[in-house]
Amino acid sequence: MRTPHTGRTIGLVALVFALICLVGGAGAAAAVESDTVPSFWGGLWWALCLMTNLGFVYGRPHSATGAVVSVVLMMTGFLLLSLLSATLAAMFIRAEAEPAERLSTDLEREILGRLDEISRRVEGLEQRLPDRE
Repeated sequence: MRTPHTGRTIGLVALVFALICLVGGAGAAAAVESDTVPSFWGGLWWALCLMTNLGFVYGRPHSATGAVVSVVLMMTGFLLLSLLSATLAAMFIRAEAEPAERLSTDLEREILGRLDEISRRVEGLEQRLPDRE
């Protein structure tokens, strides 16, 4: 089972990756799509809208490079949304599964203890029996 520390690390890496894509996409959009995107801040808004699956705010890109930047931003947005959904679902499942796992472990310990006791009793009974040879 994944530890909470690992989940936080993955979340932090995903957040840094998203910010790099957002800022890089904003700069690329402002540089490549100067007819569509008015400035870096407009590019930041354009990239944010693409990453959050809202669509093109200033219109579609006019160049192949702009289209590639758009696709990368859209895919990053989809991946981050699925990562966020999976992480939240895993948190809820883990919260529900921990008591069940603890109960199962306690039950297994009790069963093993009783089996040990039964084994000792059977060995004691076998020692009391006369040899049947």
